[in-house]
Amino acid sequence: MLELLVSLSLCAGTLLILHGGLTSPRGTTIAGMDPQAMGMGLLAIIAAGYFWGPLFGVALILSVMLHEFGHVAAYRIAGHADARFRLIPLMGGVAISDQHPASQEKAFFIALMGPGICLAPMVTAYALAGLTWDTAPAVSEFLWTFALVTAAINFFNLLPFWPLDGGRCIQLISQSFWPGSTGPIMAAMAAALIVAALWLQSFLLFFFALMGAQSLLTSQTVLQAQRPMGARRGFLALSAYLFTTLAHMMGGVSMFLPYL
Repeated sequence: MLELLVSLSLCAGTLLILHGGLTSPRGTTIAGMDPQAMGMGLLAIIAAGYFWGPLFGVALILSVMLHEFGHVAAYRIAGHADARFRLIPLMGGVAISDQHPASQEKAFFIALMGPGICLAPMVTAYALAGLTWDTAPAVSEFLWTFALVTAAINFFNLLPFWPLDGGRCIQLISQSFWPGSTGPIMAAMAAALIVAALWLQSFLLFFFALMGAQSLLTSQTVLQAQRPMGARRGFLALSAYLFTTLAHMMGGVSMFLPYL
């Protein structure tokens, strides 16, 4: 019962924070829904279902779409009415806008709200899974799988590696405390991700790291053009980042244990 009360509180908090961006007169635009992209996306879901089971495959796509909708909603609140999804075959989706956020504070809010919007659904799914285990075990199993996958994906996304959301958050937080220090910090994070990819022998992660490294210079230029966040707001941003990361880590810990 305590978990359900916590989940309801998180749902209310999420609605309060994102109420201005959950809907739009334009609706939610999804770019890239051509037959080829949809076909490759379907193959990705089938592959995930084959290797980890159908529940995992469905949970994975729902988690990714929910995460990206959090970015879209945050973009709208920041004044980007053109915010939209772009589907990327075999990788999921990404939220985009034609303009960069005007301030570092808005940029941090947009980066964090992908994982942030997933907190309430993750905790709610865990709570309902426990309540439905005896009466509807199949439903309970899917809810538990969805919660686990959502937590694991978002915890990984919050790791302090560029160009993950966690790397973007750390860039903005470090800029608020130590202006001008973000260049070496971001280069170190990009290098750390490359080392992690080599250690794990993951070609996909290595390719992702190299692609992200190319955007470092552009990100520094954008950062200098944005209104600064300031140390006081930076402390609040750091607290929100740590809370969100810890919550997703606790939710997905059972998925990480086999790799520790």
